[in-house]
Amino acid sequence: MMSKLEHLELPKTEIEYTRKLNGGGTSHKRTNRSSHGTKLLNQLDSISNRPEKEYSPFGINPKLIFKIKLRKDFNFSDEKVIKSGLNLVAKETKLKQAIIVFSSDDNLKIFREKLQAYSGLVKDSYEYGYLDDIEDLVSLEARDKIGRLLQLKPLEKDELVPLDLELWHTGNKTEMKDYIENLDSFLKDFKEYPNMKVTDKYIGNYICVARIKIRQEVLEILLAEDAVKEIDRRSKPAFESYQEINIPLSKFPNVISPPVNNTGVLVIDSGVQRGHPLIKNTLGDAEVFRDPEGTLINGNEDDCDRKTGGHGTGVSGIAIYGDINKCIKNQSFQPEVWLFSARVTNENNEYDPDLLLDNQLEKAVDYFVGTYPNCKVINISLGDSNLIYQDGQKQFRLAAKIDELAYRWRNYNILFVISAGNFQYQPESNELLKTQYPQYLLDEKAKIIEPATAAIALTVGSLSMGKGSMTYSEDACRNTIAQIEGYPSPFTRIGFGVDGMIKPEFVDFGGDLVLDRTNIIPNEPGASIVTLNKDFQANLLFKTFCGTSFSAPRVANLAAQLFTKFPDATSNLIRALIADSAQLPQEIPNVFQGTTSKQEQNRLQIYGYGQPNFDRSAYSTKNQVVLLEDNGIIPVGKFRIYEIPALPDNFLKIKGKRKISVTLAFDPPTRHTRGDSYLGITMEFRLFKNIDKEILQTAFLKATQDEGTENLTEISIKNLKEEHGKNIDVNLSPTNKLRKKGTLQKGVITISKNNWKYNKKPLYIVVICNRKWAKKDEIDTQRYALVASVTHSKEEVDLYNQIRHQTRISQRVRIK
Repeated sequence: MMSKLEHLELPKTEIEYTRKLNGGGTSHKRTNRSSHGTKLLNQLDSISNRPEKEYSPFGINPKLIFKIKLRKDFNFSDEKVIKSGLNLVAKETKLKQAIIVFSSDDNLKIFREKLQAYSGLVKDSYEYGYLDDIEDLVSLEARDKIGRLLQLKPLEKDELVPLDLELWHTGNKTEMKDYIENLDSFLKDFKEYPNMKVTDKYIGNYICVARIKIRQEVLEILLAEDAVKEIDRRSKPAFESYQEINIPLSKFPNVISPPVNNTGVLVIDSGVQRGHPLIKNTLGDAEVFRDPEGTLINGNEDDCDRKTGGHGTGVSGIAIYGDINKCIKNQSFQPEVWLFSARVTNENNEYDPDLLLDNQLEKAVDYFVGTYPNCKVINISLGDSNLIYQDGQKQFRLAAKIDELAYRWRNYNILFVISAGNFQYQPESNELLKTQYPQYLLDEKAKIIEPATAAIALTVGSLSMGKGSMTYSEDACRNTIAQIEGYPSPFTRIGFGVDGMIKPEFVDFGGDLVLDRTNIIPNEPGASIVTLNKDFQANLLFKTFCGTSFSAPRVANLAAQLFTKFPDATSNLIRALIADSAQLPQEIPNVFQGTTSKQEQNRLQIYGYGQPNFDRSAYSTKNQVVLLEDNGIIPVGKFRIYEIPALPDNFLKIKGKRKISVTLAFDPPTRHTRGDSYLGITMEFRLFKNIDKEILQTAFLKATQDEGTENLTEISIKNLKEEHGKNIDVNLSPTNKLRKKGTLQKGVITISKNNWKYNKKPLYIVVICNRKWAKKDEIDTQRYALVASVTHSKEEVDLYNQIRHQTRISQRVRIK
């Protein structure tokens, strides 16, 4: 039996070094400033001097919003926008090279004066050379404002349908409220098209959305409105179907409630069957978040799902028990996790067409987290399969809302867990599902969906359990598609996420599909996930489902157990511990093996960091030592240095698999209108060996003091390698370039004689914090957690006691 030991503290130096951040973006002087400035002035005139009839039709005069197109590879910084007398509301992606700005002055007086000076039309002591970065000034076009779902299904004539209208947020909530109220009045006063109105609204710090009912004729009017950012159809959840299994209750002892202080999981879904004998003693609270009139989402808190037969109850069962197959086998159901349930759909698994899901989500989180201190993990196994993430796209709105809530409640240390979504590959013949698996999973259409792109949440894909069909098991025409345990489920979705973040971070068991000749059997009991049955009468306690909806709550259950073990841990530490424990399955398809950059990218897109494990995340062992730092606070623009004690001799001498892993987790502010960087603050880390700490400190300090440098980490490492050799920088996988894009970053090296020249001294982790768009003096520090682990495959290698002795820690670590 493996030893279970408490994790150790990760030693750090108290020395801090200030970094001077550079504004970014090179500037090459234009030789034609006079003609270029005149062109920009003419474009500005065409934007600002519009006929009065083109102004807002619903009685307000909004900020003048327009687009600045930039020179290729140039960055018009926030500071330059402010200097120009403008206000930034959004940045497009690097591919589009544009920013969206507004001016509170219709005549754009300050900006116009600067352009005149830039053009040489008026004399000024300052030449305003930074305006060289501007290529064109253009109005926002109506086609830029049509959302993807509305593009797929345009409004038909006479169709009165609820839509989501998002406004450009000017930063003034009162002003945004006035916009929406005037919009509502405008719609209601439209006599020739009755019943149009605003049915719901949400005004956050960065997001302003109205749920509206309008007709096609009015859509064109609103698309021409400056203040409108996007209009789109409402989302629909993507649920799975089900099969029932029949196991009598008499086989199981009575369920005893978890200890009162144990952590709970909030499942936001179709409700839960409160009277289920395996649920009722674990349920802390259940609420329904209905529509304002109570006509669409009616009834009580019980699972309303008639269409797919109890999706919310199925997800809840796994959130409570984790591996229900194991519970059935052991004939024991003793939960360690409390359940909380928020119902947000009707009996057809539909959201209220007049109520923003953003509002339902916020109300549910605010209620449960604010009422129950032990409600810390939030599982969302809902998604919109029409909203597929595409490279270079900005963040989805619901995903941005989840990140906003995670950041707002960060001191309560809540953790969102979201399913990656299900991909339905539709070839000419279903037989191709078998022959083209798993290559088809790398298709662009198989990318993760809204809201799985949330940056601070954990996103979970799905694995096959390697089980076969229970029916006609000897029939050659009836086979599972993935077949092998640990292979990707045929329906799982892949990354990457916003700005190239590694998503999904994890995978867990979610089932397989059965191919019967040319027919797909989606929830065949032998290849599916067993969970709890909404309609449990007549001893029908269990059902089987397939989908990422049922892999996500396995990770939610694990996270809740970790919060119970470490009650003072931050959500960052829980994320980092889960990531540290994650491993690739023993068997993976050939297409995801290999060491080339393309093979590594394919593997990350499917598996992320791998499948997590509770024991590995909760305990160290003699041959696997976990060192950690929780609730670290780093000033933006600085770095810290941590020490991994010198590796024991037997770690290298005794044959076996040797591994070092480093994981960083942080929770920065986010903003979905920023295409240049969704994260307001970024962090990264590097691991060094065969070098003294003082040399590292000096090198990083020298780089920070160079006024003209960018990419300070890379410059520091380049100089260090030139002076002290290439082998000082430990090559972790995935590379820093790939992993540093997200808020959860893990790097691993598997050690062999060929890749490990070692001087038997401590290793050092350098953690760096960078400012993106987060404003100085408003956000000047960032919290984080850091986990490092050293592992040897042979149990006789006692790493734990030797490293504990070196760190001089003989007692249990109190997690801060």
